[in-house]
Amino acid sequence: MTIGIDTFLDRLGGPALLGWHREHGIEFRAEDYLALYRDRLVRGLGNTLLIYLDTNFWVRLRDAARGTGSAEAVRLLQTLRAMVRQREALCVSQIYSLLEVGKQEGKSLRTTAELLDELTEGVAIASTDDLRRWECAQFVGATVQRNVTQGLCTWTKVGQIHRSDMPTLPGPATAAAREAILKSSIDSLWNLSFEDAFERLDWDTKNRLGFQLDDETLAHVEKRKAEQLAKGYTRDQVRVNEFAQQIRDQVMPVATELLRAWHIARGFPEGMAALLRDLHTVERSAVQQFKERSLGHLLPGLSIMTELYTLYETDRDAKKPLSSNDWFDLSHAAAALPYCDVFLTERNLAHKLRQLLKADVQYGCQVIGSLEDASARFPSS
Repeated sequence: MTIGIDTFLDRLGGPALLGWHREHGIEFRAEDYLALYRDRLVRGLGNTLLIYLDTNFWVRLRDAARGTGSAEAVRLLQTLRAMVRQREALCVSQIYSLLEVGKQEGKSLRTTAELLDELTEGVAIASTDDLRRWECAQFVGATVQRNVTQGLCTWTKVGQIHRSDMPTLPGPATAAAREAILKSSIDSLWNLSFEDAFERLDWDTKNRLGFQLDDETLAHVEKRKAEQLAKGYTRDQVRVNEFAQQIRDQVMPVATELLRAWHIARGFPEGMAALLRDLHTVERSAVQQFKERSLGHLLPGLSIMTELYTLYETDRDAKKPLSSNDWFDLSHAAAALPYCDVFLTERNLAHKLRQLLKADVQYGCQVIGSLEDASARFPSS
């Protein structure tokens, strides 16, 4: 069904906002307007302690807010509230937080939405696609010295937590009208709250945000694990093989797009073969540096996911197969460690990150695996 312009704008802020943009800044491009929002957000986060809470911690804070939580959870909630009010800290979210929180219903969901709005102020780590492009661009720049990061950002707001591209307009429009509509949309999406977002879903997030890995994918994971174990591969062999596969599947298509655009924009100053050399260097260097454990902060999301997945794939004593919830845990870690100062998660994952992978040291992110340790890290004043 095609919706009209008036209905479209009413969902994104209303005609008054559109009228303002038609009158002011008509020559200012929507892409540049969004870049201003992002730049202001990034600068505002510069001196703030960034805390990532996994779903388990959000649930405990929700219980504390409802008067049913433990004494430790109540103290932690009070402390985090005070730190956010004083601009000392900010709790940030990411798309996987949204998907897991969305499994709640009724008063639980509404309380959690209020907490998210209060403690995150709508700030979120960018979508998985945006992070992949950013991390790929960073690696390309470090490896072949091509600056391809323009327009990319690791931070966003809840209205663009899933995707950051411009909305598709409902029908034809002049160039000036298009810019005004897009900038109105940016204003509306950038200032959206979690409560607003859930309201637009009629608070039916359990059904409308539901996400699970399909049975075929999970079965493939178990089959691949059995094959790796049967061949007697070491953990080092498995981690390199998995990373090389993910580089081919996830990084190289993005690197190809970014580098092709870079060379085209400059008229291929080094000839057509330079693009192929760049791509070969990127792929070879990524795998070699991962093998040598010398990537540092480069390609962090893919590295963390691969390291954690490898621990599961080489664990002969695992008593249950990998689940969607396990995959969410891996995804939380891959988003939190490279971009936050503190990661509050469950005990088992914290142990893996700290003791087995030393990932907290590598990425400079403190990993905390219990409510008691979190309360000790953030003592009440």
